[in-house]
Amino acid sequence: MNKKIAAIVFLSLLAIGCRQNNTVTPQRKDIVDAVFASGYIITTHEYAVTSHTEGYITDCLVQEGDSVNINDVLFQMNDSEQQAQLESALANYQYALYNSGSGSASLAQLKAQKLQIQNKLSNDSIIYTRYSQLVTTHAIAQIEYERAELAYNNSKQDLLYINQQIQNTQKNLDLEIMRTKAYLVAQQNNKSYFTLQSNTKGKILQVYKTAGELVKRGETVAYIGAGDYVVKLYISEDDIDDIKPNQDVWIELNTQKGKSFLAKIHKIYPMFDTKEQSFIAEAIFEEPIDNLRVGTQLQANIVLSHISNALVIPSTYLMPENYVFADGKKTKVKTGIKTMEWVEILNGIDENTTLEIQ
Repeated sequence: MNKKIAAIVFLSLLAIGCRQNNTVTPQRKDIVDAVFASGYIITTHEYAVTSHTEGYITDCLVQEGDSVNINDVLFQMNDSEQQAQLESALANYQYALYNSGSGSASLAQLKAQKLQIQNKLSNDSIIYTRYSQLVTTHAIAQIEYERAELAYNNSKQDLLYINQQIQNTQKNLDLEIMRTKAYLVAQQNNKSYFTLQSNTKGKILQVYKTAGELVKRGETVAYIGAGDYVVKLYISEDDIDDIKPNQDVWIELNTQKGKSFLAKIHKIYPMFDTKEQSFIAEAIFEEPIDNLRVGTQLQANIVLSHISNALVIPSTYLMPENYVFADGKKTKVKTGIKTMEWVEILNGIDENTTLEIQ
């Protein structure tokens, strides 16, 4: 055999080999249709400890990883100025109570005046009654009778006036008690703002301030995680309509590469998150996981469907508009589940069909 014939034979064999390498037949496999999502670990109850006032931290009583209970003191802030205001408010309230009670000087003076008026009224009443009888017999002059009558009427008016003064004074003193008590309660509440406590039972996830640092009103000083661990998932707009509650989710944590953990979709948020440019769903693990940490990044596959013994072909053999090159001709097929690697074939070809890449 000369070199030219040998070269032709070699090229022919090479071409046959390439065609053979580019042909496959459909096969049966278990196939899973899934949606990919990224995310991280959160807890069901997360609580930001924020300051209700401004001041310097004098004591930081917790650190990351500490377990806390409800009402545990976490931070103490400098409250010396507030303490002075509280003591002043308490003194004003106690004085208001005293001034409204039996020791009230203003009420005592008014009541003494009332006693004098009552005595005068009693005397004026006696004179007026006697003069009323004498005037009918002309034993006294008419003018004397009228003077007695005027004195009696004036005493009655004075008694009405002093009673009204006593009532008004008592009302004002009672109002002063209410005002000073309200101010005292406000100062007591303000003092409580300088002691930052836990509102939940959980674990300190992060501490943002230490002793000596200035804290502004509304500023977060620590973060507490409580409750069960939850998987927070970011899902694209194209996939969100396929996500339903109770779907299986296989989770791979960045801290435990190569391991998969089963969870189920628990909650689907109805609103698109513009910050993350995704829809958000939550999943809950089926079993507890050791050493799970809040904030751990993860990848997830949300299982939409699972078909056993499905007829599949490699995804690279599927042409646009669901055509394949089968047994030497272009053939239309009906497809089912599509993954990055495989495509489910519902009809159009069978296991005996030979496919080629064109």
